Amino acid sequence: MDFLSFVAVALIILAVCVAMIISYSQQARRLQAIQAQLAKIEDSKPELLRQERAQWLDPLVLMEVQLNQSSEPVLDEAMLQQIEAARAAVKSLNERLVIAKEWMGAPFDLEWAEYLDRMPTLKKLYVATVFENETPTQSTHVVKE
Repeated sequence: MDFLSFVAVALIILAVCVAMIISYSQQARRLQAIQAQLAKIEDSKPELLRQERAQWLDPLVLMEVQLNQSSEPVLDEAMLQQIEAARAAVKSLNERLVIAKEWMGAPFDLEWAEYLDRMPTLKKLYVATVFENETPTQSTHVVKE
C-alpha cells in the first residue's frame, strides 16, 4: 500500500506541476498580447500625433500672416521646401491616425487640402508656383487631319 500511495502522491504532484506550467504559459501569452496592444497604442498616441501635426502647421499659419502683411507676397525656395515638408508630414500623420482608427474628421482632423484652404494667400502662391515649375510630361500638339 505504501508504494501505491507514493505513486498516487507523485501523480498528483506531477498533475499540479503540469497545470501550473499550462497556466503560466497561458498567462505569458496573454501578457504578450497586452504588451503588443500597449506598444501599438504607445506608437500612435492620437494626442501626440495631433500635436506634431500642429507643430508642422503653425509655421505655415505664420507664413500666411507674413504674406498677407507683405505688399507683394512671393514664396522663396525655403518657403516652398517648408510647405512641401509640412505637406508630407501632415499626410503621414493623418494616415497614422486613420490606421490607428483615431481619425475624428472635421473640425478636429482635416486633410492637407482642407488645411491649405484655410490659408488662401499661401495656397494661391503655392499652387501658382507648383504649376509654374511643373514641366509638361506629354506634348500637347493637336494633329489636324
